[in-house]
Order: sequence, then C-alpha cells, then structure tokens
Amino acid sequence: MLAVRLMKSLSVVLFLLAACDLAWAEEVPLPRAKPQTVANSPLLTPVPEVLPLHDAEGWPSDCALRLAEIARFAHQPSLNGPGQCGASDVVRLEGIAMPNGAIVNIMPAATLRCPIAEAVAQWVRSDLGPAMAELDSPLAALTNHGSYDCRGRNNVAGAKISEHGRGNALDLGPIRLANGSAMDVSNRSTPRSFRQRVRDAACSRFNTVLGPGSDAYHAEHIHVDLAERAHSYRICQWDIREPETMAEAPIPPPKPVVLRSRSANCPHSAFSASSNSRAKSESCTGRRHGRRD
Repeated sequence: MLAVRLMKSLSVVLFLLAACDLAWAEEVPLPRAKPQTVANSPLLTPVPEVLPLHDAEGWPSDCALRLAEIARFAHQPSLNGPGQCGASDVVRLEGIAMPNGAIVNIMPAATLRCPIAEAVAQWVRSDLGPAMAELDSPLAALTNHGSYDCRGRNNVAGAKISEHGRGNALDLGPIRLANGSAMDVSNRSTPRSFRQRVRDAACSRFNTVLGPGSDAYHAEHIHVDLAERAHSYRICQWDIREPETMAEAPIPPPKPVVLRSRSANCPHSAFSASSNSRAKSESCTGRRHGRRD
C-alpha cells in the first residue's frame, strides 16, 4: 500500500512540474513603447514618403525658403538618370508673385532646380514686369517651351548633355498679357526697345542666353540657363534686329501717251476747193475757235 501511495504522490509532483515548465515557456508580452513627443522628433514637419532620404533631410533648402516668398511651387523628388541626367532640390514652378500681388502663371508649370527657378522669378519681378510699362497691358503669363528634359543639346542624339537634362534651363515662348493678347520677344515685330531691355536684363542674371541670331535651334524662342563654366564665363547671344518694314509696292510706270499726228487728220492740202476740206482745215488750225498761237 505504501508503494502505491508513493507512486501516486510522485505522479502528482511530475504533473505539477510539467505545468510550470509550460507556463514559463509562453512569451511574456512587452510593454508598449511610449509615443515620441514633438519636442524629441528630429523632423518637426512631416515629410512625404515619396521624397528620397537625402532630400527629405535637407528640405526645405535655403533656396526654397527664399522662393516661397516670391513664387508658387511644389517640391519634387530628386531626378536620377538615366545616364548623366538628374537634379536635386527640384521644384515645379507654377507662378510668380509680382510686387503688387498679381500672379504671373507659368504655362505649363516648369520642372526646375530651385536656383534657376529663383533666378527666373527675380527676373520676372524686377525686370520683365517693369519693362511691360511700354506695352498696353501688364504681364499675365509666361509660356514654358521646355524645362527638365533628359536629352542632348539641341535635341541631337549623342550630343553633350543639355542643361535641360540637369533641370538647369528654361525655354521661353510668347508672353501673355492681361488683355488676352500675346507677344513674342523673339519676333522682330515686338517693339525693339522692349526686346533690348528684356535681353539686357536676362544676360545680367543668367549664365547663358540664346535667342535669334545664336543658331537655328533658338530662332523662335529664348533659352536661359545657369550653366557653370570656368572663370564664370557667360554667353549672351540674342540679336535685337530691326523691325521689318513694309516694302512699298512699286508704282507702275505711266502708259505712254499716243500722240496722233496732225498730218494724219490735216493733210498738207488742207485748202481744197471743197467746203468740207476747208472746214477740216480750219478745225486743224484752230482758226474756227479763235485759237491764237
């Protein structure tokens, strides 16, 4: 009997030990982490996840802070490739705030690096806007003929990478006025003094200005960029040609006057015996009308 009791006791002890081991094997839940306060957050402003990490950490750049005071734009992700193409600190420039509060739209919006977007905005505000005083209406919009585009210069395959492929250039088409009209600064029909003023201001702000007279690729638009060259070398190639004058239509020479010979109607034998011949003779000599030579 004693042996049976010992066996039962031993079975109970083994059962209890197995239950304890099973409980200890279960995972003990960890306490939830405390939420991070704004004061301890490394980024006070939430950044969209689409931005590359290096852009997110540096945003907003000093350039973007300045641009925000004079333009409407949206920050864009960095552009990487293909090939040598790419740009950082990229914005989509949508409009420029003039000193009087008016907005000059960019049509369509231009994808540019912030530095050239800022240079374009300053040029429009300080130079192009005041130059519009020569015209009948204030500035309303700029036509964007080309901003970021991964391509070779002048769209030639295999050529050296264009500044457009670095987000560092803008091609300008006609400017639009508030009265609905458009004016092409590359066209010689635009007032010469206005074109000259716009050209001089552009060449003082941008490292490259190409327009009519530079080559056939820029005969009908204006290209500006901030290409960096040795010794801060600049290129300004935009000929301000004289307005075309209307050619005067040549006046046709007068038709020659056919002089009828008096002898044809007045034969030398004007005084003949007949009365008809005498009347004809008097008519030729003018005596009948009292003519005096």
